[in-house]
Amino acid sequence: MVFASYEFLVFFTFVLALYWIFPKRNWQNLLLLVSSAVFYGWIAPWHVLVLFGSTVMDYLLALGMARWKSRSTALLWIGVTLNLGLLAFIKYFVWLRPPLNVFFTENFGVQSGIFATHIILPLGVSFYALKKIGYLIDINRGSLKPERDLIAFAAYISFFPQVFSGPIDRPQKLLAQLQSARYWSGSNFHHAWTLLVMGFFKKIVIADTVNVFVDQVFLMQEPSKVFLIVGALGFTLQILVDFSSYTDLSRGFAFLLGLQTAENFNKPYLALTPGEFWNRWHMSFSFWLRDYVFFPLRRAMLKTKRIPEFVSQAIPPLVTMFISGLWHGTGFTFIVWGLYYGVLIAAYQWAGIRGEWKPENRIGRFLAWLVMFNFIVFGWAIFRAGSLPWLWNVLIVAPFSNTPAELTAALVILTMTAFYALLLLAKHIVDQTSPDRVNLRAFYYAAAAALTVIFMNSSSPDFIYFQF
Repeated sequence: MVFASYEFLVFFTFVLALYWIFPKRNWQNLLLLVSSAVFYGWIAPWHVLVLFGSTVMDYLLALGMARWKSRSTALLWIGVTLNLGLLAFIKYFVWLRPPLNVFFTENFGVQSGIFATHIILPLGVSFYALKKIGYLIDINRGSLKPERDLIAFAAYISFFPQVFSGPIDRPQKLLAQLQSARYWSGSNFHHAWTLLVMGFFKKIVIADTVNVFVDQVFLMQEPSKVFLIVGALGFTLQILVDFSSYTDLSRGFAFLLGLQTAENFNKPYLALTPGEFWNRWHMSFSFWLRDYVFFPLRRAMLKTKRIPEFVSQAIPPLVTMFISGLWHGTGFTFIVWGLYYGVLIAAYQWAGIRGEWKPENRIGRFLAWLVMFNFIVFGWAIFRAGSLPWLWNVLIVAPFSNTPAELTAALVILTMTAFYALLLLAKHIVDQTSPDRVNLRAFYYAAAAALTVIFMNSSSPDFIYFQF
């Protein structure tokens, strides 16, 4: 079940009605838990067993950490290991399947089809595993007390508006709200409707449309450099609107349920440095890495006197971004993409550019932004590439353009990318207008809603396909 579907809208309407008909905290939490089970297990009900089995495990581990403080660290490592083990198994199941089939066939006489290719693996493990690991770490640090209400804790971990793609809300924020009473207020709708309109608009009108020609570029066997450039620019737009649209929808639905969840994006493409980019991009994940990986590692490096300073400064961003690459995907392109940002952050730090660095004059700020934006686009090219040899061939071997027709097609793709980027820019401009321009904002959001309905009820945008 996906947000941009009629079945989800019917599902959510039913849940919302029941949620506010009986505004009691325990009932609302139980309803959220049941609704999350239905939502998460919509395609494959056994996914719910994975989600709630791991949730109960961490619930018990947290209680044990509070009861047996001398064994808290050991229990923490058990929880972290089990969560990372589950995450690694799900992510690398495709690679693990052949040796597992051979092992079970040779040792137990089980047919190799036990690990069938058609198995649908659980989604969202990357997100709720980090929720649970952060929860256990905070319990071990003493900054959080374990939740004794299993229903509230399970509702927090499995909260259906964010179980697939975040945000990765901390228990101090979301779980604390689940422990409190919620009552309907007009502000719930006031905060929700713009997020929902923009979420559907960005996903259906912009992301799904741009994705059509981006896929064409990156599925080409031997594209020219000009196609890589326009494809990377298109993907730079697509991944922002696709990912941020899910966050908008997640936050909008949460507001309707009387819950406030974390923002995840803050104009990341305006960043002047790689550190600033990650403070603006997928912020709940970036802050998770900062608090649970980067800061502890940097403190450990500072305590180690024998390591040269430039090495101790470089290791934390390299390790942190390497983990980020592993978390995002299973191919070598993701690892290289993560290390690429680790090197960028370390290089900027070595040059003395860190924190809230900003040139004093406009020309300097523009040049800093232009350099960083090019780094971002190239990074997304690595991220989206089918393989490292494919990317190497395009960068080193392929010509800039094979024929004049390719330049024409590339210009069309670039124009379409710019057009949809302008739609997004218009939203920013409208939101920045003075409060007395309410009519302008209302017109924009009404137009966005109308376009969304039109695109949602139309067939796939075949008019975008080109014969490259």
